[in-house]
Parts: sequence; C-alpha cells; structure tokens
Amino acid sequence: MEPATNSLYEIRIRPDQSWLNPDIRGLIEYRDLLVMLVRRDFVLKFKQTVLGPAWYLLQPLLTTVVFTIVFNQVARLPTDGLPPTLFYLGGITIWNFFLQNLNSTSNTLLNNESLYGKVYFPRLIVPLAITCNHLVTFAIQLTTLIVFIIFFKLRGSHFDAHPIAALLLTPCLLAQTAALSLALGLSLSCFTVKYRDLTQLVGFLLQIWMYATPVIYPASRFPEHLRWIMYLNPVGPIVENFRGLFLGVSSVTPLQTVTSVALTSVLFLIGLALFRRTERTFVDLI
Repeated sequence: MEPATNSLYEIRIRPDQSWLNPDIRGLIEYRDLLVMLVRRDFVLKFKQTVLGPAWYLLQPLLTTVVFTIVFNQVARLPTDGLPPTLFYLGGITIWNFFLQNLNSTSNTLLNNESLYGKVYFPRLIVPLAITCNHLVTFAIQLTTLIVFIIFFKLRGSHFDAHPIAALLLTPCLLAQTAALSLALGLSLSCFTVKYRDLTQLVGFLLQIWMYATPVIYPASRFPEHLRWIMYLNPVGPIVENFRGLFLGVSSVTPLQTVTSVALTSVLFLIGLALFRRTERTFVDLI
C-alpha cells in the first residue's frame, strides 16, 4: 500500500471572485446579527431623548406644515385639487424613506470601519440593517398618512383613494425605493472611502434632487420641454405612483414607471458590484 501523498491534504482558500454574488447563504446564517443591528440602531437613535420615537411623527408633520405655508399659501403652487396637507404629507412620506436610507447607507463603510476590521460577517448585513430600520420609520409615518386620509374623508374632502390597490402595490413601490436608495448608498459608500469630500456633497445633492422630484409640486406642472427629467429621475414616478395609490392623483405615465424600474434595476446591480469589489480591501484604504 502506497503512503498518502501531501496532495491529498492540500486545501486552497480563495476569495469569492463574483462581484454580483450577495452571499445569500451568509446573510441567512447571520440573520440574528441583522436583528441585533436593527434593534441597536433603533435604540441608539432615541437614547436619552425626551420624545423618543415620537420624532418619527413630528418630523414629517412639521415639514408638511412648513411646505403648506411656504409653497401653497405663499408661492401658490397647485396641488392638483388635493388638500395641501395630504398632498405634501403623501410626497414627504415616501421621499423621507428614500432620503434617510440613502443618507445612512452612503457612509456605511466609513462609519463601521472598526466593526468591519475586527470580525468577519457578510458586509452587506450593515446596510440591510439600516434599510430595515428605516422601514420601521416608514411604517409609522405611513400610518400617520392613513389617519389623515381618514380624517379628511370624514370631513367631506373629495379625492379617489384606492385602498385595495394601495394594499397590493405599496410593497412593490417600497421594494423599488429600498433597492434604489440602497444601490446609490452602496455606490457612494465605495467612493467615500477614497474621496471623503463626497460626504459633504451628498446632503447638498439630495436637496437639489428633491426639487427635481414632484414632492412640493405635482408632476403635471412640468413644462413639456422638461418632461425628460421624469425619465432620468427614477424617484419621480415612485412619488407620483405613491400619491396615486393613496390620494388618487397621479400624472405619471406607464412608460415613465417602466423606465424608473429599469433604471433602479441597473443601478442596483452596479451598486452591488461596486460594494462587493470594495469590501475586500477598503480596510486597507481607511
């Protein structure tokens, strides 16, 4: 009998070469960590605050009041026949989810460098935990919007809400918004590792983006020669479709919706590929 050769005991360890493989198995195995991070972020956000989670309600309500006074009462911007409070609150609810998720995930690698550098776990867990945390925020603010819709309906306001369609299609809009904000956030987090100036620009660019999105005005007010903006801005159809489901007013076309979904899919693949590529070596760059 011949003795065993060393080749029988050789083990080669190689990194995963696929940029688009999100390591689904690893994410499932570390689901307890995901839950723990969501709970941690929720607790830390309101630790030692007086109002606590009530800020989830106050922030969109105060913004709605300001928008109603400035853009409706002073600037006299139309709201397509909707009560101004509902019009602005409807746009703010879905826009805030996109804004907060993009803001938070854009600094994922920088803010969690010490955690990433000490122990192994699927790196995508952290941005997913951030997204789940903002889903809780969205659920609370959506409940507030529904309460206001019922209140205005009881007062005799006339608008065509579609509760069945909203129940069925809101998860689809929410999934698209989460995918879009996560894609852009992952991409920005990769670039901010090398170029810290981007962290200063993100907030400014998001403010400009809001004015290019029908949050404070209806899409029907877009001049004909500027309608192309709605095709390049994937958030615009999301906001308009969200208003259409809950308030019955929307000027978005099916082609704009399809274009928005297609752009979201492409951006998500790009963001995932960039993040998978950067996560291997970013600790050496910080």
